[in-house]
Amino acid sequence: MTKFKLNISGTEVDYEGSEKFLETKLLPLLEAFNKSHNEQIIRNLLALHEELQGNLATLEGHLASIAQLNGELARKVKEFTDKSGDFFESIETLQSDRAALFAATKEMQEMSMSFNLQYLQLQQQMSQENRAYSTVSNIMKTKHDTVKNSINNIR
Repeated sequence: MTKFKLNISGTEVDYEGSEKFLETKLLPLLEAFNKSHNEQIIRNLLALHEELQGNLATLEGHLASIAQLNGELARKVKEFTDKSGDFFESIETLQSDRAALFAATKEMQEMSMSFNLQYLQLQQQMSQENRAYSTVSNIMKTKHDTVKNSINNIR
């Protein structure tokens, strides 16, 4: 008669019985338990992998949005540059007419204020996208490190 106590992953087993059971049945039983535990870990890792893939798609969407905002900003800067060139040309032709010069100056100031407001809005949008991108990136890195460590621990 043999007596022993076994603790496997928080499950405690007390056995009292013949040694034949230990010699023939215990090892296959432990292997089955270990296989079941490994399969659960693999399922969890696959679920985490799918979630990471979804986060990657979200990140790519944010990146595309940032690229679109950059393109819009470039268009606005070009538009401002073109209008500035037109303004300076109009100043040269209207130097003799002070009233027209004053009106052109006022128009330029209004246009500059409008451009500054649009530029500020674009900067805020880009900042918001950048924060969202950074947040998702940090989450993905943490999850990746966790999954990688889990895989390394299984080996």
